[in-house]
Amino acid sequence: MKELSVYYCPTCGYYAYFQLSKNATCPTDHTRLVGLDMRYQDFMNLDYEERDRLLIGKITQSAPSLIRRICTSEKLYNQRALVGELTAEYAKLQKENEELNHTVSWMHQLVWEQIRRNKVLEQKMEVLKHD
Repeated sequence: MKELSVYYCPTCGYYAYFQLSKNATCPTDHTRLVGLDMRYQDFMNLDYEERDRLLIGKITQSAPSLIRRICTSEKLYNQRALVGELTAEYAKLQKENEELNHTVSWMHQLVWEQIRRNKVLEQKMEVLKHD
């Protein structure tokens, strides 16, 4: 009788034990399972965490772009980090807006002050012309 062998799915990490490789198909995505170069008994002696590390290592070795794809989607959809960045940007823009409003207010007062001075000077010139 043929000994059991360990097979895993290089796509999803599913693993199972088969005597014949022709039966080794992933039930999730129906791809062919890959044989693990380890005896069945040695694999069974590993705890679940060690099995997961071993299979993750095998999957990432066979598909190095997988890590980039996983990290890219994590970066795209990491809402807490995005909210944090947007909150910091909002605070920065609010401070800049306050400074600009202060500058506009100061300039507005200065312009009206100059207009009042010009009016007073124009009135004085008119008085001097008539004298």
